Amino acid sequence: MIDFGNIIDPSILLDGVFNVTLTATFIPTGRQNPKDRLPADLIIPLSNLSPGSPNLFAIEDDAGATTNVTIPDNAMEAYVEIFASGNSAEEFWYANTPDEFLPLFPESTGLIGKGPFREIQLLIDGQLAGAVWPYGVIYTGGITPTNWRPLTSFGAYDSPTYWIDVTPFLPQLLLNASSHSITLAVRGQGQNPSFNSNWFVSGSIHIRRGASASRTTGKMRTYHAPDLKISTTGGTLGDNQTVWTRVDAYREFLVESELRTSEGLKVVTFKQDLHFINTAQYADDGWLQWVNQTSNGTTSSIHGDEGRLRDAFIYPLNIFSNYSNFLAQSGGYSSEVNQTYTRALQPPTDMYRSIHSVQHARGSVEMDDWPVLRHAIRGKGQTDQIFAYVDGRGQTYFRDAATKNDGWIRDVVWGTLREGNPPVPRSQLYGPEGGPGFR
Repeated sequence: MIDFGNIIDPSILLDGVFNVTLTATFIPTGRQNPKDRLPADLIIPLSNLSPGSPNLFAIEDDAGATTNVTIPDNAMEAYVEIFASGNSAEEFWYANTPDEFLPLFPESTGLIGKGPFREIQLLIDGQLAGAVWPYGVIYTGGITPTNWRPLTSFGAYDSPTYWIDVTPFLPQLLLNASSHSITLAVRGQGQNPSFNSNWFVSGSIHIRRGASASRTTGKMRTYHAPDLKISTTGGTLGDNQTVWTRVDAYREFLVESELRTSEGLKVVTFKQDLHFINTAQYADDGWLQWVNQTSNGTTSSIHGDEGRLRDAFIYPLNIFSNYSNFLAQSGGYSSEVNQTYTRALQPPTDMYRSIHSVQHARGSVEMDDWPVLRHAIRGKGQTDQIFAYVDGRGQTYFRDAATKNDGWIRDVVWGTLREGNPPVPRSQLYGPEGGPGFR
């Protein structure tokens, strides 16, 4: 699924364009790379199935979005791939304030509630089948737009997706010939609903079928899905001059089934172990905000004695936002962001890959003095990134890049994939002070 909705508005420094290249590789049967996983025999979309508009569900309440599906009788394996993106009041969900502390700030600050914790749930016939704790993608206009020119935040144009093995639920899904409900739901920390509007969510079921029409049977042996453990604490410091909050969360999940397929009898186990911590501090009535968040965990599945899925990740995120001069006659705002994406993923239908991205961005925007509709008139921004990619074929890609004031000042690339993704030409590199800036 590809959806590039673009805003062109020079007054807010959103005036870029992009080129998209799609590449498809077709491999004849029997010629797959031995290190690659076999692709799915059948893919069932989890979407609104609209023929003329983006297929994403726009989720606005705790009910989520449901697709009714019928699984083939000879399905041997089934995996769900999930995409999720917070938008509008949920775009910066990781910086949202727990509701119990919002009364400490004036409404003029514009802080958003429902807390910083978000979970994407997959439910089969209303029963939890797995969870996703998403990476906080910062899009190109996010936090401070000048941070991301021309080097964008990791994931801005290629948001990560997440896998859940639902093979242990096949006995339930194949129990009869009728359809079953697959629901994608979002959970936050608020009430009715638990999150703000809205989240774009979609997914797909990847199914492998047996060589014969033999019906898959089995039984679920273990289902361990305790309630999410989550706590919120906080208080004030220095005669109420500073407010602090802390959110801790933990989820464990385990399901195990015995399946008899056309290939014989096997035990399938799917488990998750997820951890989350978010601390925040606020000063100057909330116009100054510090956010420190880390989510980490593992998702894995074993079929018989073979590992089919493993996803180990850690996503540290640190943000400082300064809006203390935002309401001044000729004011502005600034930020500093440190974000890491470290993930080792063995997907069920593709080769192993590991990605490590570390970014440090800082920037500022100055506003004009119009009394009502204000515009950005100039800005500064600088971003450094170290990126490393390694996959199961032995392919590698490493990059050390830096940009400043809308120009590249460093770009070094090495690895086996360098030719396909070369560095910026030396003729396009600026000196230490960077490019022409933002005006």
